[in-house]
Amino acid sequence: MIDGQSTKRNSSRNTGSETFCALYYPETICLNELELKYLLLLYDKIFFLPVDVQLNPGHTSLSKRFSPGDSILTGAFKSKEAAHYAIMYSSEPDIWDDRMKRLMALYDELEGKGILMGLQDEEFSRTNEWHPLKMAVDADMEDGDFVSLCHRYQNEKIQVPRIDNAKIKGGGLVMRSFTYKANLGIPSMCSERLNSALFISGRDNLFPVTGSSMYSSLLNMKLKRAALSKQTQKAPPNAVQKFSLLSWEVVTEVIPHGVITSKPANDILRYKSACGDLKQRFRSYLWSLEAAISSKPWEQSFSKELDSLVKKELLPEVQRIRDQKVEIWEKLFGDVLKTVTSWKVAPPLIGIQLVPGLSFWEILALSTSAVGTMVLPNLVNAWQEERKLRRNALLFLIKFRR
Repeated sequence: MIDGQSTKRNSSRNTGSETFCALYYPETICLNELELKYLLLLYDKIFFLPVDVQLNPGHTSLSKRFSPGDSILTGAFKSKEAAHYAIMYSSEPDIWDDRMKRLMALYDELEGKGILMGLQDEEFSRTNEWHPLKMAVDADMEDGDFVSLCHRYQNEKIQVPRIDNAKIKGGGLVMRSFTYKANLGIPSMCSERLNSALFISGRDNLFPVTGSSMYSSLLNMKLKRAALSKQTQKAPPNAVQKFSLLSWEVVTEVIPHGVITSKPANDILRYKSACGDLKQRFRSYLWSLEAAISSKPWEQSFSKELDSLVKKELLPEVQRIRDQKVEIWEKLFGDVLKTVTSWKVAPPLIGIQLVPGLSFWEILALSTSAVGTMVLPNLVNAWQEERKLRRNALLFLIKFRR
């Protein structure tokens, strides 16, 4: 099921009209309002993973469905407050506080507009079977570094806040049994969510995004195994170019976190719409720059050619775009932005890294079947030496994020 298939392709390349759709993970809902606003700012549509529970009739909308796994993962890796809201979200609305009510009303509104969507997939939600990507989970659990990293990030004790009078939505639940138990229980859940995100992203041409640095590190480990797999190198997928284009769009955003926090989500969407023509012109400009690069990403000449293009062409254009976005914001809302977000600090929602030659499905399949034989010397050497493999200076963005 996870090999021999190709992702869907967007044929609108070079028109500047590409759509960028995100798949949020590891939770099946984003309860952090700041993260959600950044998702709305950067992506045209945001999808959420299928739940791992048998839902009651009428509980398929984002505000009504829930996942017990969300509460477990949040309690294992996040703060007590985050765990509190994860449990509140899985409960009937009569115990929701004002913050949760506002957030769920926003989800209802944006889901109605087709901007947010909770994925439904029977195969991923069956409670009487193992996770459909169990082979990939088994491969992760055999990787000691993968398991150790999960344990390193995990809270000393799982946060399990108590909310008086809380009742589970719909009055009951049936969830899938843990694939692994004991000290592999939590890491196996992390693996299930990461592999689900990779598979669904490959199937539906989405970008898996997360606010967690741990999952970016876990994906790096899967990339390592994929690079050492006994397979042949394939041509770079369109998703690589698409993602690198998005990376540059990220560094053109100027609105500080504090300002975004204070603005309603609909104002964020209003600003994004006002920047639409500017964004399309910038995308077309980026495509024209990419067409000017003659070297392949794994060739020695690529770095020099790319550095020259970035310094002489792209950075000045990025600054012009940033200046125009400040003007748009101030005209819309009358707010004078005393400070703007440094382009050296990108929002923490680009939770993926791509290597030319590997699509999301290939990462999933190759990291599952890897046996450690180095038959991809270009890819392996590049991974080990951190050479510049990404078109449109994706590595430039990653360095600034660090």
